[in-house]
Amino acid sequence: MTIEKSMPTPSRPASRLTAKVVSVAELSYEDKARMLQLMQAYYDNVSREQFLTDLAKKSDVILLIDKNHAQIQGFSTLLCLRLPCGEKTIRGIFSGDTVVDKQYWGQRLLGKTFLRFLFKEKLRHPFEPLYWLLISKGYKTYLMMANNFSAYYPRFDKPTPADQRALLKAFYSTLYPNDYDAETGLIKPAVGAYQLKVGVAAISSALLTANPKVAFFQQVNPDWPKGAELACLARMTLWMPLYYALKVLLLDRVLKPLSRLVFWLPKERKNE
Repeated sequence: MTIEKSMPTPSRPASRLTAKVVSVAELSYEDKARMLQLMQAYYDNVSREQFLTDLAKKSDVILLIDKNHAQIQGFSTLLCLRLPCGEKTIRGIFSGDTVVDKQYWGQRLLGKTFLRFLFKEKLRHPFEPLYWLLISKGYKTYLMMANNFSAYYPRFDKPTPADQRALLKAFYSTLYPNDYDAETGLIKPAVGAYQLKVGVAAISSALLTANPKVAFFQQVNPDWPKGAELACLARMTLWMPLYYALKVLLLDRVLKPLSRLVFWLPKERKNE
């Protein structure tokens, strides 16, 4: 089934999604084929061999599956890391390939499922620092972190502290020893690297003006259309689920109803 044929219409709305986390070893041949199809729909230069090679290096996968057809409509690959840092052990959860079919853009299920995964990992060793490691070749991926975590870097409103720069270097020098540039914070694209298809995550001048986070992403990673990726990290805490829940509650129960109310209020009539 092509992406175009799966797009919702008035007579065929998008079905609801369910999510599950499975190990890479549990994926079937059909699962991998569908995941590859999604990657090739939104990225250029995605070969079967490279995709499977990258997938084999990961530990787990979040799968988003539509309930009507039991078909994978999105996924994110994960890798758990442990690095020594002085007298402590620092843990990181690395997000690799991530894609969601366009008809489901804007849903929160992927973020919620990933947050639950992070929280469970945090509970395994509650006194060890835990970080989400994210590489962004598009602003939407960057905003997924910047809009939902209180402690993340790099960011537009403050410089990255020295200890966080050291963590970035330790993690990404391990993950990308030949391609990570600690000075720029970028992972340079290798020959034949994945690139977002034209128009998938375009940055308009209006978006640059309206959103300082997007403007920052464009500034520090101007070569994102060529496949350059911004190395990021966000700290996971035991309070993070509460922070996220309060944020969603404020958005869904307060701000959205308020915006609808303002929209329907009668405009002031003058000269009466």
